[in-house]
Amino acid sequence: MTARETDDRRVRRTRRAIFDAFRELVLSRRYDEIRVGDIIEAADVGKSTFYEHFTNKDDVLLSSIEPLFEVLAEAATGDVVRERLFFVLSHFWDQRTVARVIFGPDLYFKLSRKLADMIEFRLGENNDAPQRLVAIERANAQLSAIRAWLAGEFQYDVESFAEYLAK
Repeated sequence: MTARETDDRRVRRTRRAIFDAFRELVLSRRYDEIRVGDIIEAADVGKSTFYEHFTNKDDVLLSSIEPLFEVLAEAATGDVVRERLFFVLSHFWDQRTVARVIFGPDLYFKLSRKLADMIEFRLGENNDAPQRLVAIERANAQLSAIRAWLAGEFQYDVESFAEYLAK
C-alpha cells in the first residue's frame, strides 16, 4: 500500500468519524446547541484534525449532504439518472428520523442555499429567467416536497416520488 493510499484511507476514516458523530449529535440536540468542540469530542479527533477537514459545523453539515444534493441538483436541471434519485430518496426515507431534523426549519435556509448554488452551477447561461431565481425556486420546491413527504403529508412510494421529482 502506498503512502497516498494510506493517507486517503485515513482521511476517509476521519471524515466518517466526524460525520457519524455529527449525525448522533443532530439526533440528540438542537443544531444551534451543537458546538465544534462537541463534534470533536464525539468523533474522538483532535481539534487540529477537525480543522484540517472542516471550517465549522455548517461545513460538516453541507459536506455530508453534498453527494445527495448533487443528485437533487441533477433532477432539478433535467439531467438525473433515475436510479440515483431513487437511491437518494430511499436513503432519506430509511433515515427519516435524521432527515426530518436535517430538513427541519432550523436548517432549511442553509440547505436551500446550498442546493440552489448547486442547481445554479448546473443551469448554465441558457435560461430566459435570471439563473439565480430559477435555482432558488427549484431548490425550494424540491426541499419543500421532500419535507412534506418525510412528514407524511402525502403518500407516495419512493419510486413514484422519484418519478415526480425527475420530471
